[in-house]
Amino acid sequence: MELLAVLSALLLGTPLSAHLAGLQSSDIDAQVLGQVSDTPECGVGSEGKKECPLNLCCSKSGKCGTDVSFCSDCQKEWGSCTVAKTPSCGKDSGSASNGRHVAYYQVADARRRACQKVTPKQLNVTGITHLNLAFATFDPSSFQLRPENISDAEVYSDFVGLKSSSLQTWIAVGGWMFSEPGPAHHAWSKMTSSRENRASFIDSAIKFMETNGFQGIDLSWEFPGAWDRGGDSSHDQANFIYLAEELRKAIGTRFGFSIALPSTYGYLRGMDPYALQGQVDWFNTMTYDLHGAWDAENPNLGAKMQPHTDIRDIDKNVQLLWFNRVDPKKVNLGIAYYARGYTMSDKSCHAIGCSFSGPSSKGPCSEFEGYLMNSEIQKIVKDRSLTPEFLKEAMVKQVFWDDQWVAYEDWDTLAMKMEYANDHCLGGTFIWSLDFGGDSG
Repeated sequence: MELLAVLSALLLGTPLSAHLAGLQSSDIDAQVLGQVSDTPECGVGSEGKKECPLNLCCSKSGKCGTDVSFCSDCQKEWGSCTVAKTPSCGKDSGSASNGRHVAYYQVADARRRACQKVTPKQLNVTGITHLNLAFATFDPSSFQLRPENISDAEVYSDFVGLKSSSLQTWIAVGGWMFSEPGPAHHAWSKMTSSRENRASFIDSAIKFMETNGFQGIDLSWEFPGAWDRGGDSSHDQANFIYLAEELRKAIGTRFGFSIALPSTYGYLRGMDPYALQGQVDWFNTMTYDLHGAWDAENPNLGAKMQPHTDIRDIDKNVQLLWFNRVDPKKVNLGIAYYARGYTMSDKSCHAIGCSFSGPSSKGPCSEFEGYLMNSEIQKIVKDRSLTPEFLKEAMVKQVFWDDQWVAYEDWDTLAMKMEYANDHCLGGTFIWSLDFGGDSG
């Protein structure tokens, strides 16, 4: 329970994917498993007679899904015909609570955040086993690893100086912004497309870690095969597996190696975690950003307020991993140190499912509509003498004021989510992100 106390004290955050839109919610059954179109996506009636990604069930009508309605009357040649068994170890197993506790540090926000800028020396790393610096990138032509910003290298020594016998310091490569439209939009697909290109990246990654003292590498390709993220749906999945195999062969056990996984079907279907798990030490599964103001653009969801870390949505999403036969001990559950927020359409309707008119207002430090750091929420609660409400079924807290509504994490919700991770035999947790653990301005 000591780690939970640490996590609770550090609950201050911002998202890995600052702007997610379209079909990215966790409403699996109605939203992303083929029900937004009448066109068969699997089986004999599909174009090219496709199998379901991730070994999901292919229904008689040619839709991929995870429950009995898809699996009981299925096309067995094109996917599973059995609902995947959920791992069960018990809430007190200690599988996650006594396992890995990974955290990310956003070096870019130390430059650009309006307030609460945090340097590596200000981080409270008590209870953290692995700390990832986010992010480094690579040249889209030469594939040589490099700092995201030239000034980032100035903090590397302080960052790796945090390592100890109980804490490793790693470098995370990629991130959401790296794959935004621009010079690097197709960089991951191009880099992984040939053995020569992959070798250039791997060689430079090893030199980068050796030169700067990093002990491992986390690949955050957001996301393979996704056309909107510059992906190549025909080749990315196989080429990412080649990269993982060749990287592991090159580094052996000298360096650690992890991969960040999306948790939604729309992006996870472009990957094959089962084929990757033999090469990685673990996966950091991004079980957040499952809802937000972008839901208004999705006719299957609409402008209804939803927590972005509702455990009921998370549970649906991690089911995808069990269909894909991923070892739960390889999985770290993502913990968000920030909230997604909304502007309520009706101030008297302030519960999950009520309508919203847009994202919540910008916070003074985060400066983005639609989310607030937990530190900003805590200040609002204190200054306005608000009483947060514990939504136990969702495992979140909600708070509202004026026309604003947010759902977020605190001590109570963290304790419940840790029990969930233990019960599902997960190997650990990870935090996005630790750099909100202090305020230097």
